[in-house]
Amino acid sequence: MDRVLPGSTYRDVVIVTITIIAVALSYGAISAVSGFPWWQTLLLAMFALGGAAEFTFVGVIAAGGAPVLAVLAGLLVNSRNFAFGMAVGPFFPQDWRALIAAHWINDESVAVSRTVSTDRARWHAFLLMGAAIALMWPSGAMLGQWLGSVIDADLLGLDAAFPIILFCLIRGDLKSRTTLSLTVVGILISVLLTPLLPLGLGAVTSLSVFLFVAAGWSIRAVIRKRRGGTDRADRSDAGDRSDVDDLDRQEGSR
Repeated sequence: MDRVLPGSTYRDVVIVTITIIAVALSYGAISAVSGFPWWQTLLLAMFALGGAAEFTFVGVIAAGGAPVLAVLAGLLVNSRNFAFGMAVGPFFPQDWRALIAAHWINDESVAVSRTVSTDRARWHAFLLMGAAIALMWPSGAMLGQWLGSVIDADLLGLDAAFPIILFCLIRGDLKSRTTLSLTVVGILISVLLTPLLPLGLGAVTSLSVFLFVAAGWSIRAVIRKRRGGTDRADRSDAGDRSDVDDLDRQEGSR
């Protein structure tokens, strides 16, 4: 019996999981230093299950921001999952399993699923990475919470290592000129707006490239519709002229 997933996928999951644990340690330590009790750190890790959103939430609270603003900031950061949802839609099962697996949609599970080719393999890769995150992210956060101020998140440089790994996972998709162009535009938008926006929100602005995609689809649909109407009108005129020619020939034969 053939294996559903290649060995390289398991290797990718292990590497990403190790970095997830490291980042979770950092999150737990920052949460502890910011005054969050362990149970709040754990619940946030379990139910949000998105590192950027949780770092943003804790950062806003630590900076003296209102809890409502922290929640809104976290939701805005996690709004990127709408784009991820569209990416996994084609291979997600259309039953109750999709409702449960939807909680595991995030950067890592989607990126790993893109490293294989068939829908069945993508579904299994997604589940494997999602399960690893669901288990190790809260566990790492708890360990970081207990270690407290021993961990220096800035010294570890985890904020740079993690995006690099995700980039390596999706590099195959960048072979498409359209995908590469949209990625570059999204990066430029994010970099330009990051200094002007609150912590964590700059990266979300890269999703605005989908506005360009939607606009392009709309313009193309209008052009096709107009071309279709013109073609039908031309065919109708040609048919009318043909009928007239037939009548003229019949009259001439008489």
